[in-house]
Amino acid sequence: MADQSPAQVPAPAPAKSAPKPTAVPALESYPGASEFLLESPLYAPFACPSREELQRLFYSGIKADGHCPYCGRATTYSSVDTLPGWGVHSPATYTKVSLACARNGTHRLSFWVRVGQSVIQKIGQDPSHADVANDQSKTYRKILSREDAAEFHKAIGLASHGVGIGSFVYLRRIFERLIWSRFEEFREAEGWNGDDFKKMRMVEKVQLLEGHLPTFLVENAKIYSILSVGIHELSEDACLAFFDVLKESTTTILEEDLRKKAELDRKANLAKAISAFAQSASDSGGE
Repeated sequence: MADQSPAQVPAPAPAKSAPKPTAVPALESYPGASEFLLESPLYAPFACPSREELQRLFYSGIKADGHCPYCGRATTYSSVDTLPGWGVHSPATYTKVSLACARNGTHRLSFWVRVGQSVIQKIGQDPSHADVANDQSKTYRKILSREDAAEFHKAIGLASHGVGIGSFVYLRRIFERLIWSRFEEFREAEGWNGDDFKKMRMVEKVQLLEGHLPTFLVENAKIYSILSVGIHELSEDACLAFFDVLKESTTTILEEDLRKKAELDRKANLAKAISAFAQSASDSGGE
């Protein structure tokens, strides 16, 4: 009888190493009451501030500069009618904060805020951040095309809803058209060639147009490269974190253009008035 070999017992599988815990990204620091309410997008989480900061947000009163969508002008806001509900020992509390316009106390912005043990978020706003941005963009419609004004509004609206990369796309389109329209405005007088201009890198285009662009844009031509990097390489969070800087840079450029336009209009009106008076004097027999 043949010997029977003992059954082969498979070797135990090596123990699997425990999965490494995924690092939880640190929350951004609370930016202060004014920026938190007026600038931050909905649901953006911030590290819960100190008890003193929460007291200031909900009870001590806030003074904040911003745009009033009802007046259509910049204003100073003060907090009013805060609904109590915050408690430091509560797992989560929902509180309403209202800001009243200094010009007209019935013009108000309302915000709903969620406070947890470690996180604070703005979870609602009326009028919406996008609505306020849309009214604010009217300021620049004298120098923006209808398309650019609409896309400026879309950029701010997307950022207010946590879409960073998409907001960069619209800002870059506005920037590109601003440069091209300025080239078209002066190409005949300067003798520029359109094909040559299209082949240039953006920094070269800005250098060529230096005498016809706002000083801030010329000094900060790197804005375009930041927008391009944002679209192709940066995360949504990184784009959102830098969006306000780019938005304010864009409005600074537009404000310089507005001042230039206002100055040219004033000079044109003065020249017209002088010419009309001179003609009137001449018709009356004066020299």
